[in-house]
Amino acid sequence: MTAETTAAAGPRRRLLRWAHRFAAVNVGLALLVGVGYLWHYRPVGVVGWAYSAAAYLGHLAVLAYLPLIAVLIPIALLIPRPRVVLPVGVALASAGVSLLLIDSLLFVQNRYHLSIVTFTLLDPQTFAFLGLYFAVGLAIEGMLAARIWERAAFAAKNRAGWYAALGLAGCFAASHLVFAWAEARYYVPVTAFTRYLPLYYPLNARQIQLKYGLLDRSVAHEASIVRATGRGPDAVLNYPLAPLRCAPRTPLPNVLYVIIDGLRDDALTPQVTPRLSELERSSIRFERHYSGGNASRPGVFSLFYGLPAPYWDAFADAVRPPVVMEMFRENGYQLGAFASAAVYTAVGLDRTALARVPNLRLRTYSPYPGAGHSGKDRQMTEEWQEWLARRDPARPFWGMLYYNAVVAIDPPGDAPLVVPVAPGAPEQERERARYLTAAHYVDSLLGGVLDDLERRSLLDRTVIIVTSDHGFEFDDNGLGFTGHSTAYSEYQLHTPLLVHWPGRPPGRVTRRTSHNDIAPTLMTELFGCANPPSDYSSGQSLFSNAEWSWLVAASYSDFAVVEPDRVTVILPSGYEIRDGKYRLVPNPTVPRDALRAAMREMSRFYR
Repeated sequence: MTAETTAAAGPRRRLLRWAHRFAAVNVGLALLVGVGYLWHYRPVGVVGWAYSAAAYLGHLAVLAYLPLIAVLIPIALLIPRPRVVLPVGVALASAGVSLLLIDSLLFVQNRYHLSIVTFTLLDPQTFAFLGLYFAVGLAIEGMLAARIWERAAFAAKNRAGWYAALGLAGCFAASHLVFAWAEARYYVPVTAFTRYLPLYYPLNARQIQLKYGLLDRSVAHEASIVRATGRGPDAVLNYPLAPLRCAPRTPLPNVLYVIIDGLRDDALTPQVTPRLSELERSSIRFERHYSGGNASRPGVFSLFYGLPAPYWDAFADAVRPPVVMEMFRENGYQLGAFASAAVYTAVGLDRTALARVPNLRLRTYSPYPGAGHSGKDRQMTEEWQEWLARRDPARPFWGMLYYNAVVAIDPPGDAPLVVPVAPGAPEQERERARYLTAAHYVDSLLGGVLDDLERRSLLDRTVIIVTSDHGFEFDDNGLGFTGHSTAYSEYQLHTPLLVHWPGRPPGRVTRRTSHNDIAPTLMTELFGCANPPSDYSSGQSLFSNAEWSWLVAASYSDFAVVEPDRVTVILPSGYEIRDGKYRLVPNPTVPRDALRAAMREMSRFYR
């Protein structure tokens, strides 16, 4: 070892010692500043208290420690000069603590965390406070850094620091393992805490547990129902905002939801869907109807809850069904939920809308070899008709038929194309033809459902709601977007809506409506609830004259605020604004009023 190397080893060792201790002290500051995250949370039971404490300690420790270490150690190794390393550490720590403080205050007041978009919506006064917090942070962190630097000349006399670090690391690991166990078993005292911490993404290991036989999905679901019936008020959700005041109509009609995954509104034509076109003659067609998502999970969530889909995680963690499903259950409806795809996939119906449905049918097994999604759709329809034949005719029923062959573009192999395709046609044109053929096939299955209802004299006693969870795109705008969950375009959000309501005249509605309006329609028109829909929903009755001026639409990792002439897409890394034809707007102006209103709506039902 050369003299020069030996001389540099001492400063580096002292700087590394200082960096670890400085980061450790900032862990303590983060735990103090982050108390606001716990301000409104009320853990349930011993496990709930233990988990929330471990998650809080472990996550904030990692959030404070790792970023500082990741920056300071490389700098200390490359440039072993205190005049460089200490100021960088002080600046980073001050910024981190200041942002954490603003985030905790924002969460206490509005129930959402800082992001690139919410940061742009902060008012000037908040930015002034952020600057003040940063200045105070610089003073405090500077004094701490100087004091720690003096003591870093000497090695620690005991291992207390190592034991503390080991304990915090244990809290971090334990919280993720406990969450993985609880999430797979719908254990709300653990899962309800997730959204309280910033940048907290706990471990989900449900598929691993299923693979190795550590979990029985059916048993876990039934156990969740038992726990839910004895559980008190939610610790996270304030839903509904007021007790419901309802006087159900008598006699109560049957209700059937028909959800055709990925069906575009313009596919509803006599050529493609003749049976639905026939049903349209006795129904109300809503011509400008939009989903609350461009994918199945957010779309179905808005359909059942009438709320923006960013609430999905909170409702899923709490295993909390929507008020409309609770009304069906409380009024003695027989519940028959039939889905071609498994309800526990990404849609998560078993954790949300169907969370308290006993003996829930989890998936469809097709006996038709090689038939794929079209075979499952056929099998599901047959099982529905068998269930309908066995039901108690003295009680009303609520049913759901959720078809999958259209979005999968999977018609039966021997089905002729419903629209001709010229030889050598582009791939998108051939795909569209197969897509419409799948829609034609599902329409034929629905024809059998309608015939069966009429044969049982149920058609005139059943409210039938036909829609889709989202639309579908074949690069219609020429911008390269195809399928679904790829854009918040007209083609991926505009969905068909037919409402067959005995006693109401057929017709067409041209004002803007959305999935958010379906739950309020049933709550007011069917169950006679006197509450304003805002107590439990973001929508209005379909039979009112209200139309939306902006709509929150979501995917799995982002969302958009949709207005009639523009779409503001909120991405994890920023945002973009597009015009009515979904073209990017250069140098856009952020629609702050619509964004603020959307953010309020996405936090209104949190405690």
